[in-house]
Amino acid sequence: MGTEDVYEVYKAAPDAKIIAVHMEAVNHWGLSREELKSFINKKGISSNVLVPDDGESYSF
Repeated sequence: MGTEDVYEVYKAAPDAKIIAVHMEAVNHWGLSREELKSFINKKGISSNVLVPDDGESYSF
């Protein structure tokens, strides 16, 4: 998925928490964590789209 795909998911479910995983895995790397974080910050959706660092976890 690219940035626009993530944004479309957000628009379809604006109250959901979206967690981007498999970032920077060799066979999936088309978008870096930093690129995605920059995009979601520009769109103002960083409270809904989470981009964990390696080993990071979330509790809800």
